[in-house]
Amino acid sequence: MPQTESFRSFCENGLEAARKILKTEALDAVLVSSLPNIRRLCGYTGSNGLLLVFQSDAFFFTDSRYSIQAAEETCWAEIKIEKALYSGAASLLREKGAERVGFEGSALTFAQHARLCELASGAQLLDIGEKISAIRKIKDQSEIIKMKEAARLAEEAFFIARKLVKSGKRESDAAKSWYKAVAERGGSPSFDLIVAGGANGAKPHAKPSGRIFEKGDLVVFDFGVTLDGYASDETVTLPVGRVSARKKEIYEVVLDAQRAAIAAIKAVTPLSEVDKAARAAIENKGYGDYFVHGTGHGVGLEIHEAPQVNSLSTDTVSTGMVFTVEPGIYLSGELGVRIEDTVMVVGSGVEFITSLPKELYSL
Repeated sequence: MPQTESFRSFCENGLEAARKILKTEALDAVLVSSLPNIRRLCGYTGSNGLLLVFQSDAFFFTDSRYSIQAAEETCWAEIKIEKALYSGAASLLREKGAERVGFEGSALTFAQHARLCELASGAQLLDIGEKISAIRKIKDQSEIIKMKEAARLAEEAFFIARKLVKSGKRESDAAKSWYKAVAERGGSPSFDLIVAGGANGAKPHAKPSGRIFEKGDLVVFDFGVTLDGYASDETVTLPVGRVSARKKEIYEVVLDAQRAAIAAIKAVTPLSEVDKAARAAIENKGYGDYFVHGTGHGVGLEIHEAPQVNSLSTDTVSTGMVFTVEPGIYLSGELGVRIEDTVMVVGSGVEFITSLPKELYSL
């Protein structure tokens, strides 16, 4: 089907950003192999392709299985059907006399890199790191709409599955219910669902098990859906009946940490300072050693993408960024609490992509 003008403009803006990188890095071309980046720059959503970008034109390589799909989806790039994509790209590089060629080192296997070096032996290959992926840090309104749709679908499934987060039911019961609800609504999980009650919640990436929920449990429920290519990510920590005062206190510490981090999200603020705000709120209550991961990560065409919100981040807050805010406390053998929302940076602070209330509530 033909692409809309707004989508063609979206892809064109991405290619213009890539060409700025060519100019800044003094490159003759850049070979894009990351499929999410290919989708962002030319619209193609298939599972096999390479995009070769020059200052004045671009070429998309795929195999004959995707010839129809590529013709329907690809914007601003000439389509080339090849049996061997890297051979085709290298041949074009030689034909155009490209001497300095950028590539995405993080998106190539060792074998692919070795093959590229062999085929493009006349060119100097330079790893431009995450510069192409960084184009995706800033989302436009069409992307935000898709991410909100994904979040609403994920939340609808959560409301169904949470009915099974009760005494006598198993983690796996709630997980199966959520997966079924997502599939019925036309989505797909953007990562492996986490449903972790009691001591299992102390494992940040716990898998749903046969553990039976018990009264007084806190249950970490971390879920996300991919819809039309865009992901959502959200975590709610639920009580099973009444929980102890200590568990409520720990929950409130995490909630205060999330609020502190969100309040710190202001234009040009280093993202490391957003992480620091969440961490300080937890450290001040004596739980600093039990917050074992960064405060957040970018979300979009991938469930984990730039920017990162942690102590090592070199990015600053910019309008249009979308990332999670997800502090947590994990006490081995006892419990875990994580509270997560996905937010978009706007002029006055943030706009929430996810929408569930995060105050501790009973079922």
